[in-house]
Amino acid sequence: MDVWKSLIDCLSEQQFNKCLKKFEMACSHWPMFVDYVNETWIIPHKEKIVAAWTNKVMHLGNTTTNMYDDV
Repeated sequence: MDVWKSLIDCLSEQQFNKCLKKFEMACSHWPMFVDYVNETWIIPHKEKIVAAWTNKVMHLGNTTTNMYDDV
C-alpha cells in the first residue's frame, strides 16, 4: 500500500500529518482498520517507525536489528 509507505517515509512532522490524512482517506471504507492502525501503531509507536522521528537518532546507517540483513 503506497499510502502506508509514504506515511512511514515522511521526513517531517508536517509531512507526516498530511500523509496520515491521506492514509485515513484511502482506508475510510474500513474505519475499524483505521482505528486499529492509529491506536495500535501510529499513536504509541510513531517515534519508532516513522522516518521523521527515527532519522533524529544516530544509527550510522543501521536500520535493522537483524544481523543477516547486511550479508
